[in-house]
Amino acid sequence: MFCKNCGKELADVAKFCDGCGSPVVAEQQAPAAPEQPAPAASEGQENKVIFVLAYILFFLPLVACPNSKVGRFHANQGLLLLITSVAGQIVVTILSSILIAVSWRLWTITSLLGWAWAIVVLVLVVIGMVSAGKGEQKPLPVIGKFRIIK
Repeated sequence: MFCKNCGKELADVAKFCDGCGSPVVAEQQAPAAPEQPAPAASEGQENKVIFVLAYILFFLPLVACPNSKVGRFHANQGLLLLITSVAGQIVVTILSSILIAVSWRLWTITSLLGWAWAIVVLVLVVIGMVSAGKGEQKPLPVIGKFRIIK
C-alpha cells in the first residue's frame, strides 16, 4: 500500500505515513473480511454454561445440544467423574469399615480418608468446570482419557 499524498510505501497496518505524516485514508485499506469463529469455538461460547454444568449433571449437554461434539466431550468427562467418585466412595467405605473393625480408635483415619476423597473429587470438578468455562476441551487428570460417550 502507498501513501496518496507522497507515494511512500506503507505497512498494511499503518495509520499515518512515515514520510509526510498524513493519515492513511480508509479507502486505501482493503476492508477486512469479518472473522468467522470456528464452529467448535462458537459452539463452546453459546453453550458454555451447559458445558460447565456437565461436571455436575453429566447428561445436560446430551439433552440441551445433542449433536454437539464439544457437549459430548464434556458430558463424557462428567460421566467419568461421576463413576470415579461413586467407585472411590465405595472403596473408602469398605476400607473405613475394615479399619474400624480392626480397632475403633482408627475412626479418625477413616474420617480423613472420606474427606481426602471428597477433596479429590471437588478438585476434579473445579478443573473440569474451569476448562469448560475457558472453552477448552482438556481431559481431566488421570481419568479423562477414557471414552464412554462417543
